[in-house]
Amino acid sequence: KAVVSTQSGHYGRGNPYNDNLIASACDDGLIRLFNITDERGVEPNHAPVQTLQGHGKRVGGILWHPSAENVLGSFSYDSTVRLWNAEKGQDFVTCQGFTNQITDMSFNYDGSQIVTTCKDKKIRIFDSHTGESALEAPGHDNMKVSRCVFLKDGKIFTAGFKTMSQRCCRLYDPRNMLKMLTELDLDSSTGSLFPYYDPDLNLIYLAGKGDSNIRFFEISSEGDQVHFLNQYSSGEAQRGLGQMPKRGLDSSINEIARFYKLNVAKKLVSVVPLKVPRQSKAFADDLYPNTVGLNAAMTADEFAEGKNSEPLLAPFLELQQATSTSKGFTATEKGDNSEEVAALRKEVADLKKTVTERDATISSLKADISQLQGKVETLESENGRLTAAAAETNGEDEIAELQKNGVDQAE
Repeated sequence: KAVVSTQSGHYGRGNPYNDNLIASACDDGLIRLFNITDERGVEPNHAPVQTLQGHGKRVGGILWHPSAENVLGSFSYDSTVRLWNAEKGQDFVTCQGFTNQITDMSFNYDGSQIVTTCKDKKIRIFDSHTGESALEAPGHDNMKVSRCVFLKDGKIFTAGFKTMSQRCCRLYDPRNMLKMLTELDLDSSTGSLFPYYDPDLNLIYLAGKGDSNIRFFEISSEGDQVHFLNQYSSGEAQRGLGQMPKRGLDSSINEIARFYKLNVAKKLVSVVPLKVPRQSKAFADDLYPNTVGLNAAMTADEFAEGKNSEPLLAPFLELQQATSTSKGFTATEKGDNSEEVAALRKEVADLKKTVTERDATISSLKADISQLQGKVETLESENGRLTAAAAETNGEDEIAELQKNGVDQAE
């Protein structure tokens, strides 16, 4: 039985190799890691075990590396994508070159590359070891939010909007991004789309913000077509979705996916199991091939040194019988203390406010001085004119006096 703990003010992702470690991002630009207890009756510790600081603005999304332990990717409104060693609390790769808001990121199957979508209508691929750009190509024609998934075979699935704001999904081959492999028109709803990928069955689950349905698509075995299969529908709109890891599914009812739908109207989370109807009660090998196991293929340091590896797979039934992947988490090097960071941020904000106020005062004083200088110049000009006029008047009076004296003497 699962026990859910909540951390207010954040949205997060669970570590694929540690059930008790959750990474969360927030508008303050910080990423925090929490150890979530699964023991009943134990009060959860709300203090983060690690804080990752480096983004200058709000963090838009986070994503764990598919095969390296404790490597976390993030993208931010500061127009960067960063990779973090969560244990050390340090970012070691930064991807740049974006000209607008980044809307999504996805690792390829072995984690050696990152694909991103952006509001500048560009799709970019980066080397995840160096942060260098490997490809830049046109994406969806509309500036609205688009999202992306790196498929197992290296192709790219995107979901977004066309020029006339119609929602659609597309499939690209990075070897020729100028020509999409296929495009499916969906509808004219306004909510952004969230794709969820199952690399074992090559299925895409597509849900829209504010929608009340989840669509299922299959990527063809040739990898060049997207086929609509079916959809789950309800009468209640979804604000967001969470997905159960594959090893948590119930094979006895042929459950191939399970979503947790945030229902804003009822203020609750609804469980949405997606099942394949079959008469047979036998284990369906075709629905449950080997999937990502409990152990990472490499450490964060090995990845940082340039190693690549696909995820280690294990039989589904073996994983289903495992009790937990909780390993604990120890930060070998602490990132910035969140309280200290908050205090420093407040101090910086106060100093900026003071500087702004003083700048305004200085500008006002400069304006007053300029006005006074203008008045002084005007007064000096007027004084010069009056002095000249007075001098001229005095000269005329003297002449008149002399003339008068001369006449008197002549008489």
